Amino acid sequence: MKKIIYICIMVFFCWFNVASAQQITVSGYGTTTDEAERDALRNAVEQAVGTLVDSATLVQNNMLINDEIYTQSRGYITNYTVVSQKMNGDGTYEVMINANVDTNPNSKLMNELTRLGIINRQLRDPKIAVVIPEYHIRARVPDPAGETAVIRKLIDAGFSRITDISDTRYNLNKLSALTKQDMENIARSRNVDILIVGEAFSEGVGDVGKFLPTGRNTGIVSCKARLEAKIFIAKTGQIISANGTYGTAADLTEYIAGKKALNDAGEKMGDYIVEKLLNYGSSTRQNLEVVVTATDFNKINAINSAMQKIRGVESSMVTDYNNGKATLSVKFSGTPQTLFNQLNQAVNFNINMQSLSYNTLSISAY
Repeated sequence: MKKIIYICIMVFFCWFNVASAQQITVSGYGTTTDEAERDALRNAVEQAVGTLVDSATLVQNNMLINDEIYTQSRGYITNYTVVSQKMNGDGTYEVMINANVDTNPNSKLMNELTRLGIINRQLRDPKIAVVIPEYHIRARVPDPAGETAVIRKLIDAGFSRITDISDTRYNLNKLSALTKQDMENIARSRNVDILIVGEAFSEGVGDVGKFLPTGRNTGIVSCKARLEAKIFIAKTGQIISANGTYGTAADLTEYIAGKKALNDAGEKMGDYIVEKLLNYGSSTRQNLEVVVTATDFNKINAINSAMQKIRGVESSMVTDYNNGKATLSVKFSGTPQTLFNQLNQAVNFNINMQSLSYNTLSISAY
């Protein structure tokens, strides 16, 4: 009897943990059902691309995407099912499908978008470090389950450059105390592009029997967990996003139940982070920091003006200037290397690249 109760309770606590595949439900139209089904597949891929690429880039590359991506829609869909099909009053057919479109960073679709220059590879797969120490109330927890779940989600999504900085975990155990200098040190010493820092805790709720109609003890303990995390660009300290998630689980021991709850919260956070990083890597929302050294301020002005005319640049402005060195904040959909190459062609004087990273570029003008 106890085993049956345990199974029922585990189902109750875990039913919401099942991670569903990314699905898109769309309809297609045609003179035949086959034609309508093909149109639905194309529409599914078009909808997926719309979540990966900003609208300005879609408009600029409309013909290219039509010719190279949408005509090959079936190849980007892992599987699909037909939900319904019907004939409309005008004699055309309408087919509705549920389709799984593979959009992980190493998928065929993302590779094609990268090959065509629609999405940039470096922005798509940055070097990432994750530090999320955790506690079960009354004790620090070794081998953080929440952090492990986040890393697993990133790897499953195709991010291939996850680096281990676990030796610094407990030096960064206060998210609120994290400084820009801390992140710069990690960026410099570990060559990290994206730093995900958080903290998590779990706490026992008691015997799950109190949640059942009978109110009788079952010997099974439930726990709840909370995980908070921020996504930073390591070198500049720019916050891409922040979120908090909750997890719930049950087990025969409070410690294991706490670990399961932390894992639950970590999986939810991992899904959130994957979505934010994919969106960030495919839009014009990246803030690049461009440091320009020049003896003549007119050259700095000329560089700023040239920046604003470069394709893919949404905005450029001088945010700081001191003794021949200016800092420009540039919103650009590509990498610093691409920006430098285009800038080099846009100005009528010499510029040299001093350094570059995931979202920073240092140049000198003379």
